[in-house]
Amino acid sequence: MKKQAILLALAAVIFTSACKKSTVDDTTDTGVIPPTSTTVDVTTDIKANTTWSADKIYLLKGIINVTTGATLTIQAGTLIKGDKATKGTLVIDRGGKIEAIGTVEKPIVFTSNQPAGARSSSDWGGIVLLGKAPNNQGTDQPIEGISTALGEGKYGGTDPADNSGTMKYVRIEFAGVPLSPDNELNGLTFGSVGSGTTIDYIQVTRSGDDSFEWFGGSVNAKHLLAIGGLDDDFDTDFGYSGKVQFALSQRYPTIADVSGSNGFESDNDGSGSAKLPLTSAIFSNVTVLGPISPVTLTGINANYQHAAQIRRNSSISILNSVFSGFTEGIAIDDSKVTVPKATSANYLAGNLVFQNNIIYGSNSKLNEVKGDNKADFETTVRANNMFDGTKYADILFNDAYKYSADLVATAKAGTPVFTLKASSVAEAGALFTNAKVTDTFFEKVAFRGAFGTTDWTAGWANFNPQVMPYDAPGKVK
Repeated sequence: MKKQAILLALAAVIFTSACKKSTVDDTTDTGVIPPTSTTVDVTTDIKANTTWSADKIYLLKGIINVTTGATLTIQAGTLIKGDKATKGTLVIDRGGKIEAIGTVEKPIVFTSNQPAGARSSSDWGGIVLLGKAPNNQGTDQPIEGISTALGEGKYGGTDPADNSGTMKYVRIEFAGVPLSPDNELNGLTFGSVGSGTTIDYIQVTRSGDDSFEWFGGSVNAKHLLAIGGLDDDFDTDFGYSGKVQFALSQRYPTIADVSGSNGFESDNDGSGSAKLPLTSAIFSNVTVLGPISPVTLTGINANYQHAAQIRRNSSISILNSVFSGFTEGIAIDDSKVTVPKATSANYLAGNLVFQNNIIYGSNSKLNEVKGDNKADFETTVRANNMFDGTKYADILFNDAYKYSADLVATAKAGTPVFTLKASSVAEAGALFTNAKVTDTFFEKVAFRGAFGTTDWTAGWANFNPQVMPYDAPGKVK
């Protein structure tokens, strides 16, 4: 009996030890994490349908791929952290899916594993979505920053309606690792993601590279927030042809990238070729708040560039939007293109539309409108948009110039309010008569910029994540 008791006790110890070591790797049978420790280390690829629940904290260690045929479901209110030492990153491969559907009351939060007060941009890799929609580089392209040794990390295909899943009410904080020049992970990266994917109410805060970058694809999106990023806010490349409405970027005055930081940066590709499909994304109702404002007229990082840099044969279109407080305004750039003056030719032909926008306080270099073919298009650009170098967005929005307390003086710290002031010139004037914005995706609102009088950030967004404890499951607010 004594020997039997000893054996039973030993078996119990072994069982308990095994449970404590349990990770996502143990979920291939049921897809549900067994109720063991509070934090679950995610160390290997997800190859079967898996659910992450709000009663756990998940720690991404290294690059984690959701492989072809697998769906990762993340419950509302779940907290996921990226490991700094291993550059934790979540990649949804072609044929894999993510179903991350938070709510206003219970957003899903991806953040740094560093403690409150010690977090910084580039603490972890970010989220990468890869799909089978077209791009102009080929059907089997490696995404920046991800190894393709096992056939993972590639994007491209021929299905514009491809579906990579749903992301809704999701925050992504302190991500974006610049691995080497032109080889970076962003806050949220899209590679050939198709229009069957749903992207809505996403906040990227303090990315170490771009906040959002699209490499080809046709995915649409609404309600995007890019807060305090290092490089560009909205970067479109390689034939991205989707639609975006209601997006806002807010820049911190002292934070910019040595490569030159812009609100928008858009290329057809790196050489400015005419490869198809052309980058022809359509953005409407965007607010881009640069580093310069009445409360931050000095101490601006010298690496800031343009409110929008449209170059290299891009045919992006931006309508009904507000730009304020950049060193330079709108650049339609014909340098580094295969065909001379290709980008401005796209504008003059109506393929690139920049119309019905407000551009304030973006001429400290006397470049409200800039381009190599300036004489041909400046008059038209000015006639179809509102420029005023002496005004800033403070006269349009209720309290837009508030920032995270760890980066600015106390007087400027707090939660920004981006809704429009009464009698703001942006309250009216939006037009949806151009063929680019007549389809049903675009809500036909009266206001210009990302907000009218309703604050769609309320309840789920967070503008000071540095102070969040993030020390218990479900503690995302």
